[in-house]
Amino acid sequence: MVTLTAPYIAGFLAFRETPYLLEALQRLKKNQPELLPQVVFVDGNGLFHYREFGLACHLGVLSGLPCVGVAKNLLQVQGVYKSKEHQSQVRLNPFCI
Repeated sequence: MVTLTAPYIAGFLAFRETPYLLEALQRLKKNQPELLPQVVFVDGNGLFHYREFGLACHLGVLSGLPCVGVAKNLLQVQGVYKSKEHQSQVRLNPFCI
C-alpha cells in the first residue's frame, strides 16, 4: 500500500504512479529475484495514450521490462475512432469482455 501524493490528472497517470510501481519492481528484484516477472501488465495505456507514451511505456523504459497497458478506456489508436460503429464492433468481438 502506498499513499499517492500527486493528484489525479487525466492523461498524466504515469507521473503519478510510475515511481511506486518501479519501486515495487526494484524491491522484488532485490528481495526475491526469482519472482521478477518477464512481462508487466498495468492498468493504464501505453502507445495507445493520446500522447503515444502512457504509463506502460514509462514503466517499461525505466524498468527495462516489457510492459503492456490494459486500459479501461480507449484513448487513441491510429485510424480507430471511438464511434458508434467501433463500439458495435467491440461488442461483437468474442475476445472483448
